[in-house]
Amino acid sequence: MTLQATIACEVNSYRNPVRFHLPDLNDHIQRIIVQNSAFYERAMLEDVGSSLPEDALVVDVGAHIGNHTLFFGSVLGVRTIAFEPNPATFATLQANVELNGINGLVELSPLALGAGPGVGEIVSADSADLGDAHFQPGEHGAVQMAKLDDLLLEHRVHLIKVDVGGAEADVLRGAQEIIARSRPKLLVSAATREILGAVEAVLRPLGYRKIRFYNDTPTYLFEPIHSGAAAPTRAVDLIDPRNLTMLPSTQRIVAGMASVAGNEIALRAAVMSLLPQVDCLYLYLNGFAQAPRFIAEHPKIQHFIDTDGVRYGDAGKFWGLEQVEDAVYITCDDDIVYPDDFVARMIGELAQARGLAAVGVRGTIMLQSSRGYYPHDERVVVELERALMRRRRVHVVGTNASAFHSSMVKMKLSDFQDSKTADACFAEYLHGEGIPAYIVPRRERWLQPIEGQRPASYGQSNMGFGLAYDSSTKRDDIPSSAYPVSLLRSDVADASSIIYLVDADQADGLVEFILAVGGRERDPVIFVTCDHETDDMRRTVLHPEFLCEVHLVARSGEHVSNYKELLWKHAGRIRAWTLRNGNELKMVDADEWGNWFEPIERSSM
Repeated sequence: MTLQATIACEVNSYRNPVRFHLPDLNDHIQRIIVQNSAFYERAMLEDVGSSLPEDALVVDVGAHIGNHTLFFGSVLGVRTIAFEPNPATFATLQANVELNGINGLVELSPLALGAGPGVGEIVSADSADLGDAHFQPGEHGAVQMAKLDDLLLEHRVHLIKVDVGGAEADVLRGAQEIIARSRPKLLVSAATREILGAVEAVLRPLGYRKIRFYNDTPTYLFEPIHSGAAAPTRAVDLIDPRNLTMLPSTQRIVAGMASVAGNEIALRAAVMSLLPQVDCLYLYLNGFAQAPRFIAEHPKIQHFIDTDGVRYGDAGKFWGLEQVEDAVYITCDDDIVYPDDFVARMIGELAQARGLAAVGVRGTIMLQSSRGYYPHDERVVVELERALMRRRRVHVVGTNASAFHSSMVKMKLSDFQDSKTADACFAEYLHGEGIPAYIVPRRERWLQPIEGQRPASYGQSNMGFGLAYDSSTKRDDIPSSAYPVSLLRSDVADASSIIYLVDADQADGLVEFILAVGGRERDPVIFVTCDHETDDMRRTVLHPEFLCEVHLVARSGEHVSNYKELLWKHAGRIRAWTLRNGNELKMVDADEWGNWFEPIERSSM
């Protein structure tokens, strides 16, 4: 097949280049992709896609040329079944899947879907616009039609997207059993009120309501909701039961927060955003003479007043942890308004780790040198506001928005040292216990700090406002542990993740290698070895835009033996190359890479 008009799009913070085969720029969708060098309907894809679990199954009904399918398969890395009955667009869809090497994740079908089996043909009022073509059932025709229930009833489906030119209600009628059993999210295009009415007539009896809509031609997100008569009284009962079954015994959803006197306006906003989502909020008040009325009188809030505010500062958010059992504990800050899906999303991510991890929104990945220290510009910091489409392992998870199970984390306030941030102490505890930390997928600005005149509890703990728990004396968020700090040291490290080694004689070509690995693999750990560490090599390898753990290991460095010991424990997961002259990449075996960690003398240069 000859591919023409092929372009590359740089996709989101994941830095994953996705290539499109776009042979017909008269088609509206293809033309928009070329004009914007981005996915068509990208905002919707990022919003909904970031909420899907790692093991999601997505069904794309009316896949067209594969815009949505490529996002699900290439960017999210989830299994996708795509249906496209138009032979012309199916050929382009197939080419796009092959072009991006996701054949193993994506299954393609030329079937039309409807309320039942049948046949029909593709019709279009505008032959120049492929997007206008749609399937029309009839007594005769070359295109086969099936109903989704007959094809996928044994699968658990997490998202069904339907865009079939007006026959959306028929597709949903043929998928009622799957919808009732899997309770997936539904993205349904409805260009007119009549189409929307027909769709709602199918979905309302199944307990679905439209949550929001996207795009110029409206696409509605439908989700199952609790009926008014059966609305739960406990926050824990609002959580998807399938997620609760994946966690240790969980009886309550509890949040912990610390605040400081003078920040009551932001505190009120943060507290009120959380209370509908939790069963109890433990609030540590620094420097308060008495609790504000909205705190003291609320039945869900338990508070502690530290009148002089010089004990634990921001770490007071862990005060409630010693008082709970069989609970998911959420740590929060007093200067963030938490969206109404915050707790459910965090618990969903925690459930994917079977409750054996900590998850958060802000995180830090260390970029490490064999010199053995951590300059502040040599780390990857994923801030609250940043979009992230796939979950990432991190060394330090921010306690301004984190979740863990009380059976896994047993910290006490006395565990917090006054020379470190709460984040650093928490990270040190997790490393010591072998508990992995992840940052969760989310749309851009899912969480945003409240702008205020006075720093909140975290800010005061980091700026030296007289708190004994004052990290201004050591403004570092690095856990102290054996060098190097690595995700590989976790007792529950993902044994399926790949370790990449590359021995380079110069910096050229390394950026391309690291980006290619970091964009395609799940939490890779990359080690770049060389004879001597130069400033050029350091600037290239330890770059804060790399969204994965990277080490620069010089054979003349101080810790080369530590690296050798660490890597030999995981030798079976290592893929190794030599990189010469910036472009000569050659794969090697353990007999060769084992010699890369033999110490040599430092250069006199």
